[in-house]
Amino acid sequence: MKQQTVLFILLVLPFQLFAQSVDELILNKQYDKALERISVQIQEKPESELFFKQAIVYKEQSKPLLACKSLEQAIFYDPQNSLYQAELGENYSSLGNVYQTVECYRRAVDLAPNDLGLKGKLGRAYLSIDDFKKAYQTFEAIYKVDSTNVYFNKQFAFAAFRTGKTDQAIRLYNRVVTENPGDFGSHLNLIAVYKRKKEADMVYSSGVRALSVFPGNPIILRRQAEALFELKDYERAVFPFEQYLMENDSTIDVLTNYGVALYLSENLEKALPILEKCFYIVPNDQYINFYIGLIYKSFADYPRSAEYLASAIECAQPPYLSKMYHHLGQVYGSSREFEKSISALEKAYELDNESFEILFEIATTYEEYNFNKTLALNYYSIYLKTAGVKAKNADYALGRMRKIKEDLFFENK
Repeated sequence: MKQQTVLFILLVLPFQLFAQSVDELILNKQYDKALERISVQIQEKPESELFFKQAIVYKEQSKPLLACKSLEQAIFYDPQNSLYQAELGENYSSLGNVYQTVECYRRAVDLAPNDLGLKGKLGRAYLSIDDFKKAYQTFEAIYKVDSTNVYFNKQFAFAAFRTGKTDQAIRLYNRVVTENPGDFGSHLNLIAVYKRKKEADMVYSSGVRALSVFPGNPIILRRQAEALFELKDYERAVFPFEQYLMENDSTIDVLTNYGVALYLSENLEKALPILEKCFYIVPNDQYINFYIGLIYKSFADYPRSAEYLASAIECAQPPYLSKMYHHLGQVYGSSREFEKSISALEKAYELDNESFEILFEIATTYEEYNFNKTLALNYYSIYLKTAGVKAKNADYALGRMRKIKEDLFFENK
């Protein structure tokens, strides 16, 4: 009996020590030796656990492709192991094989449906391939089980945002930044969600809250400023633009938007040098020329205004030409160049025949400067017929038509 026990110890104990030494080698980061010993054991008796350990070593050596091959072997011997599926998904992810990553995590979740960590990885994998609907469904399932996990709620908020559920995204993001105010990305995403909802007040307050955590952060300042600018809240856009430009290099887009915001918030004296600076950087930009022209128009410097507006027209794309010709016509009218004024106004209407009030302006231009009363009468008539109930100055036009007809009658007597 004693001889059999000794024989058992001599035969079995070395294998146990051998197996333990592999783990020890891995812990001590002696990866080459660990691989050698694992390889010997696999040759003697291939097992899923050995292939898994081999994959761990390859992963530590930054060899994810070899790790994937080892994990595929581990899964061959133990296809019901969710850990192996998840580890394979992680290695595929590091290789950029995003669709294979999704499949691995999906199989892992099927094998371990109550593992929220695996579901979270599957949800993030769906986000990586822009499958926002499935990502939303995955994180919604997690939320029903655990609604307090800030990390999962962050992913859920993003999925909600990308599937158009903006109200839910707002609730989730507000909860996330309240519980974890240092989450920089969630502050930015909250500003983006409010911008999509066109809620300028909340864009502003969200930016203020983010800046209280990250004072003077240029990314937040720019996001807040640009969002407010897009929502036409020009007065409140000015301050974050200024704060951003004080400490950061100005791109032409930021500088231009800042100048336009100043103009549209009626700070013309400050807007002009900003936009002129932009003009010297990009002299052929239609917007820069246009707004400089409008500023000079406000200053009653009609020659310079006409110069910039004409330049804007030369640079403009068709959707914006009508408005530019419209302002140019007004400038020519103010500088008493009536033929040029009417020509520009007619061009403005030709480019946008839904702007009926331009017809009214043409009529008043013909009449006011006694250029041609018959043409004024005709344009008043065209204006009323074309605009119909949309004619904002119908009463005035009708009154002037009666007056012109009386004048023409007495002139022909």
